[in-house]
Amino acid sequence: MISLTQETQKLAEILAEPEKRQIQPGEEVITVSKTVSAAAVIYEAARNAVEFRAEHLIRRAAIERILKRRVLTNPPGTGIGEALVRELLWARYLENGTVPKRLVNQVQETVNKYLVLRQEVLKGKSAKERNTISDWLLGIASCEIEKKLVPAPHREALTSFVYQVLQRRISLPLEKDKKTHDIQVYIATQRGFVLSDEPIIRFHLFSSFFPEWIDLKSDEALKTSLRFAQTFQEIEKQLNYPLKDQLRRFVIKEVAPFNVIRDLAESNPQEFGRIISDPKVLEERCQKILAKRYQETGARLRRAAIRSIIYIFLTKMLLALLLEFPFDLFLGKPNYLALTINSLFPPALMFLVTASIRLPGEENTKKVIEKIKEYVYLEQPVKTTIEIVPPARGKILGSSFMAIYFLTYLLIFGGIIILLNKAHFNILSQAIFLFFLSLVSFFGYRVRLLTKNYEITEKEWVLTPIVDFLFLPILRLGQWLSRELAQINILIFIFDFVIEAPFKAFFDVIEQWIHFIQTKREEITT
Repeated sequence: MISLTQETQKLAEILAEPEKRQIQPGEEVITVSKTVSAAAVIYEAARNAVEFRAEHLIRRAAIERILKRRVLTNPPGTGIGEALVRELLWARYLENGTVPKRLVNQVQETVNKYLVLRQEVLKGKSAKERNTISDWLLGIASCEIEKKLVPAPHREALTSFVYQVLQRRISLPLEKDKKTHDIQVYIATQRGFVLSDEPIIRFHLFSSFFPEWIDLKSDEALKTSLRFAQTFQEIEKQLNYPLKDQLRRFVIKEVAPFNVIRDLAESNPQEFGRIISDPKVLEERCQKILAKRYQETGARLRRAAIRSIIYIFLTKMLLALLLEFPFDLFLGKPNYLALTINSLFPPALMFLVTASIRLPGEENTKKVIEKIKEYVYLEQPVKTTIEIVPPARGKILGSSFMAIYFLTYLLIFGGIIILLNKAHFNILSQAIFLFFLSLVSFFGYRVRLLTKNYEITEKEWVLTPIVDFLFLPILRLGQWLSRELAQINILIFIFDFVIEAPFKAFFDVIEQWIHFIQTKREEITT
């Protein structure tokens, strides 16, 4: 007789309960014009193309973006709830006719609550602190709004299951505080399994520090302000824990079996307990899921590659028009070879990187199923607990490694610059080439990680460590540029502050006009 682990039993019990419907029979819902919606969808597709973001994070990011824009133009927050919901319906982040009007009041109350807290905690702060805290609060506000509009108790139960499994398997020998250990495992679960961004993790931590927060009304929000500064600092401290990267990397390596369990849970939640209780049925279902996912991963790779190529191409064209070509004219003569290489090389490199990615096979399937059984059955032997510790290196050895690492940077980038000089690239064209080489390499690496979602084996070529070592400087620069560009992306600024506000105002007028015409038509027929 097979016995399930305690966390598996708990997950099966929660999944057996159907998720509650948002709309009650006969309840009035919000609808928007299909004409306006079609235009809004096109706009959102263009807007999302200029910012690399995982698909499951796009709606939350859209809520945050809309919220920030609305609060900027309407500081008291009056009517933001309904306006925000309508924008989400326009862009089809929510299905038309699925949001009851009573939820608009809840969204408005949530907005009011955060604005009350925001106004209180910003008192006496410098301009920089005000911007940081304001963005911080509106970020977690967007998470709470999404949670209220699209609750997902099954998804939360699955995250809790993964956290509990990993909690027993991860040890932090140098960490004496159990609370910090548990928080770090939870953050690593969010980063490595759920692939949450920082606002989502902040929201969950904030909710754990203030369990009553999500049910508070706006007139009760001030009581939270007394402990806000301390909580803010503690959350940021936990997010920047010294071993955070090692923890995240470990979870990413373990994520494949959890993703299959998630697929099992989502495909037929009410039957999850029955399937998981029969090892033969479980194995058959897992094989089917993995075969299907390998195919879908290929499609996701293509979509992610296309989005990345569009982002790269648009940014490159903007730089060419605004900087590179005018700079060449200023120097006296355009270098068409440099312009051509800089225009075609980045998207071509992205295409080659994604085309070279190989999907997992049968050996991987067997290892994933073995891991799943280890996680859900008591009879399966639990592997040795993984200890996460800082790298043990002496000062001399560590300094030597850093010196070699720095020398590699000089050799790699120095060699590239020498080759570009031979092709008569000017200094700006060289900077643009290095910029896109590093950025595309990093995006390609990010896209390649999609195959790891269902892969537990590392198929390493014998020369992989050497190739990794040589490409590491380029990837590091790309990672840094990607992080910094998220703050200064010109296209994002143009979309969010120049185009979006008038566009959405225009959509609003069009929708009101369509409603007016419909009303007049109904007057004729009655």
